[in-house]
Amino acid sequence: MQQSVRYPDPATWIVWGVLLSLLAVAAGYWAEFHTDLDGFLFIENGPVEGSQTVILCLTALVFAARAWRSRGPVAFICIPVAYILLHAAMRETPRCDSAFYPGGACMTAPAKYTLSAIMTAIMAVLLFLRRKDFMEALKPRWSFVFWPLGVAFVIILVGEFAEHRRYEGVEEMLEMLAYCYSLACSIWIYRRT
Repeated sequence: MQQSVRYPDPATWIVWGVLLSLLAVAAGYWAEFHTDLDGFLFIENGPVEGSQTVILCLTALVFAARAWRSRGPVAFICIPVAYILLHAAMRETPRCDSAFYPGGACMTAPAKYTLSAIMTAIMAVLLFLRRKDFMEALKPRWSFVFWPLGVAFVIILVGEFAEHRRYEGVEEMLEMLAYCYSLACSIWIYRRT
């Protein structure tokens, strides 16, 4: 008997992604150019970047909880997704020796390498333990459950473009939106698959 699959509704997810992206662009632009808050909001380890790290960790935690809760191809795919999100959270955490580091939470380069190695080992063990689900997880019908993460990736790419155009506020707000969008996707997958 073949398992049934529920997919996120494209119209709902795409419309919300576009609308929220426009709002994030407007908010980032406004905060950067029409207030004195940009030096506070968008600095390294500031409120926006710190919140991004927290949201990425929460999102990874929800995906990990979904992987832990049950077996099957969706749970299998949740393991590398959580791994990637934890690496993104680590990327958002500044290095202590960075020229852009103004103080606050940080990680040394060796700590980042060590944590990365530990996360990689844990992921490898978890994937090995779930190896029975590997072949089924390769089928597109299962990976399509995660398609909203592709929208989040596109939002991040637009943010990177904004950063290259020197719109730091827009870039940070789009990143924040992409991470919140990923959190919403993780909750949807946790509850509906």
